[in-house]
Amino acid sequence: MRTDLNLLRVLLAVYETGNVTAAAKQLGISQPAASAALARLRHSLQDPLFIRSGAGMEATPRAQGIIERTREVIEIIDRDILSSPTFDPATAEDEFVFCLSEIGEVVFLPPLFQKLRQLAPRIRLRTLSLAPDALTDSLHDGKVDAVLGYFPDLTAPNIYQQRLFSHDLTCMLRRGHPLARERLALEDFARMEHLQVRDGSRRQEMFEAHLNEAGIKRNIVLETSHYMSVPSIIEQSDLVVVLPRTVANLYLDTVNVQIVEPPVEIPCYDLKQFWHARFQQAPRSVWLRRVISELFA
Repeated sequence: MRTDLNLLRVLLAVYETGNVTAAAKQLGISQPAASAALARLRHSLQDPLFIRSGAGMEATPRAQGIIERTREVIEIIDRDILSSPTFDPATAEDEFVFCLSEIGEVVFLPPLFQKLRQLAPRIRLRTLSLAPDALTDSLHDGKVDAVLGYFPDLTAPNIYQQRLFSHDLTCMLRRGHPLARERLALEDFARMEHLQVRDGSRRQEMFEAHLNEAGIKRNIVLETSHYMSVPSIIEQSDLVVVLPRTVANLYLDTVNVQIVEPPVEIPCYDLKQFWHARFQQAPRSVWLRRVISELFA
C-alpha cells in the first residue's frame, strides 16, 4: 500500500486541531482538499480514522495507534530531508583541503589561513600538490574543496572557476648589480647568466613559450626546482632570475636583492579558484568560495 505523505500531514493536522476546517487552515489548503485527502486516507487504511464527537472529531483506535509514528516520520522528513542544509563557521570542525602550487602556498595560504581561522576557529586546513589529471577527480569526489592558482588545464565542463586577480613576472638581481636599472636591456638580458627555477608549473611553460616566440635565448647556468634558495644565491652572485613578482616582493626588505623589469613585456596570467559543480549549492562550499573571493578578488 502506497500512501501520499501529504495525506499523513492531513491526518496529523485533523488530530491536532479536532476538525477538517481548522486542519485545512493549518496546512494552507482548502477545506474540500483536506476532506478529499482524509477520504483517500480512510480508503487506504480501511478505517474511518475520525468520528464526529460534539463540536469536534475523535480519533479511532487505528488513528491513535499510528499518530505518534506519523508525527515522528513527518518531523524527520521536514528536519533531515526537506530542510535547507546550513553551515555555521563559528561551530564547524571541518577540514578544508586545498590544492596549491608552491607559489600558490606563498600567495594564498598565509592570508587564507588567518582569515579562515578568524571566522571558523575550530576548522583545520590541509594543502596538497596534485598532478593536473588528478585534480578533476579530486574535486568531484570532494577530496579537495578548492584549487587555487594558475591551472589552465582545469577546463572540464563540470569544473567552475572564478578569476581572483592577475599575476606577473619580473626579474631579480643583487642590489648594486652593474646592470641594474629600472628595466633590463634586451642585449644585457640575453648575455647575462641566468638562474632558472623549473618548478614544473604551467606558468613556467607559458613563460618559456613566450621567450621562444620572441626569439630570446638565455644563458642558463643554474637550474633549481624551488624558490627557497633563490634569494641567497642571487644576492651573492651576478645571476638574474625571472620569477613571480609576489615572490620577489617577499625578500626585498630582508635580502640584499632588488627588482628589475624584464626587457620585454611578459603576459600576465590569471590566478583563479576552481570547484566542482556537485558542490555549487553546498552551504559549506558556498561559504568557503565567498571568503576566498572577498579576500583575493
